Amino acid sequence: MDWVEVLMQKSCDKSLTKGEVLQSLFHMIEVNENTLNHIQTNKTDFGPEIEELKQTEIRDLNFHLKYYRSLVNYINSTPENKIIGHRS
Repeated sequence: MDWVEVLMQKSCDKSLTKGEVLQSLFHMIEVNENTLNHIQTNKTDFGPEIEELKQTEIRDLNFHLKYYRSLVNYINSTPENKIIGHRS
């Protein structure tokens, strides 16, 4: 995940802390979970075409949730001094 380290470095260069990056990711997880819940609980029948779009959106949201959670896990496993130590 070299690109994640580059992103984290850029975040550090802009004075974002590890906690601020994690807070942003937690916010994105919350937004995606709320959207997913809203879509899944909406029982309105708009027909097969819209149902197909709904299922595509559910798959996309699930993908993004897995992605954001994996970033949280990766960042949590990286000591902050290692992140800051990459500064030039």
